[in-house]
Amino acid sequence: MSEEQVRRVQGMGTPLAVSSEPRPRSLVERILIRFPVLSRVLALAWSRLPPRSRLRRAVTAHNLRRAYEAANRRDFDVLLLSIDPEIEFQFDESPLGGMLPPDLIGVHHGQDAYVRVWKSGLEASHDYRLEPEEVIDLGDRLLVAGRQRGPGTTSGVPFDEPLLSLFTLRRGLVVRLKDFATRDKALQAAGLSD
Repeated sequence: MSEEQVRRVQGMGTPLAVSSEPRPRSLVERILIRFPVLSRVLALAWSRLPPRSRLRRAVTAHNLRRAYEAANRRDFDVLLLSIDPEIEFQFDESPLGGMLPPDLIGVHHGQDAYVRVWKSGLEASHDYRLEPEEVIDLGDRLLVAGRQRGPGTTSGVPFDEPLLSLFTLRRGLVVRLKDFATRDKALQAAGLSD
């Protein structure tokens, strides 16, 4: 296998960081919510760029920051801009250190179920935060490595655990999401090795 092919298989890593302070919706977010077709057109254009493109890397980092910040402030209108209406997402094990109710483990379908699972998870930790650290762009998939933090709602015991998310994309929108608690499982699912 040539060096270029090896690089293409391994993906392109880009550091990520989100603001620790919740920010209000930006002007761009307000425009995209008002005109969701524009969001889909931009997602399609972004998805056609090669993973090693500087523009794609910058847009990917920007879009992920926007999505994670929206998730942390519970702004589902912004969060759902990048998610296909028929999304399939799965938890193989509880990403909240066993605090997630057992009925949420497994596969879920659609944006409504996505929001419902989020809200159920927030019952386990009202101040739950996602803190992405790096994204590996594999073309039609993104592997985001980061941390999940927060206190348990009833116990108050803080947790700080790794969370790796494998996003599968079609036309620039997330059609499949699978969360992992360990790096090894996430890398294996992405077809990568450490």
